[in-house]
Amino acid sequence: MPFLTVRDILTKNLAVPMGLKVAELNDHADERGAFRELFRESWALSEPPAQWNMVRSQPNVLRGVHAHHLHVDYLTVASGVMILGLHDLRRHSPTCGLSAMLRLEGEDPHLVVVPAGVAHGFYFPVASLHIYGVSAEFDGGDHFGCRWDDPALNLRWPCAAPILSHRDRTAGSREALAAAVQPPHVA
Repeated sequence: MPFLTVRDILTKNLAVPMGLKVAELNDHADERGAFRELFRESWALSEPPAQWNMVRSQPNVLRGVHAHHLHVDYLTVASGVMILGLHDLRRHSPTCGLSAMLRLEGEDPHLVVVPAGVAHGFYFPVASLHIYGVSAEFDGGDHFGCRWDDPALNLRWPCAAPILSHRDRTAGSREALAAAVQPPHVA
């Protein structure tokens, strides 16, 4: 099953959740190896990250589907391949209910900024390393999930039996996730 590449998002007018941002990253290589900038405040993609994380995944691992009502995620693949599943849960977004599947590769580096309220999951068909930042330090009160294979997500993962965490195996429905990530009511 072919997936959109992040490069497709930059070069074609494709439907993705509103507020999703993509920046091309460049390797500066010489005989010693390569240098890659991951973030510059001057790129003004969103709020600056407050925490950075590095995650190694074995082949056939699926992480998610997760969403947050407060923080923004910044992610890039350092090596390997990630299939990024996205589903807009924001009730007042023009793209509410829209799903997209993107392929990110370490060999074609990009930074993807996922806005709050957009559910996301990561599938790794090969051993991979990804780096992600978040606009607020980890807070379990802003970390929600649902089953990766809930049909209401309309995400067509390229796997039938991925390796999941206990939390992801026992997660609830897309509907419960959508209710959980709506912004808190302002009095």
